[in-house]
Amino acid sequence: MPEKYAIAIMVLGGVILLISMFGCFGAIRESSRMLWTYVTLLLVLLVLIVVVILFNTRDTFKRYAMQTVEDHWQQELTRPGSMDLLQKTYSCCGRYGAGDYFTIGHRNDTVPSSCCRSNNCVNPLNVYNEGCLSSVEKAFADEATTTRYCEWGLLGFDLIILALAIILAIHYSNRRRRYNY
Repeated sequence: MPEKYAIAIMVLGGVILLISMFGCFGAIRESSRMLWTYVTLLLVLLVLIVVVILFNTRDTFKRYAMQTVEDHWQQELTRPGSMDLLQKTYSCCGRYGAGDYFTIGHRNDTVPSSCCRSNNCVNPLNVYNEGCLSSVEKAFADEATTTRYCEWGLLGFDLIILALAIILAIHYSNRRRRYNY
């Protein structure tokens, strides 16, 4: 799923680049028609941003990350060591906690070294007690808020650029009209 988001963001970047070229060339050539084309394309982009804000599902990456933890846990049952990277990254142990490894009978009822601080499981106090599902959930807790701020910031920036482009297009239209008299 994140691959689709990455591709969509790259496509959006290309579209914004093409749209902004109309604005740049319109300003350089002092062409009111090109600037009005730029304003029209900005309005279309503005409508698309509003649609994304209204219909965008929240917590997409959080759900994906939690599904990844579930998938890695299922792999851990058949291939021990599948959870190691997640456990080191999020400082967690097992799906719900360190007890998960005792439940499945992992290597003489011990936890893997990735469940411990500095990979040192000799001291039982070094074992991470928190499960990876809750750690991932905490790590992605502010995703919806951050996404919302970015969307509204992009919308505000687009409105400012739209207003400036309209002012510039009107200025060039008036200057051409005055020059023709």
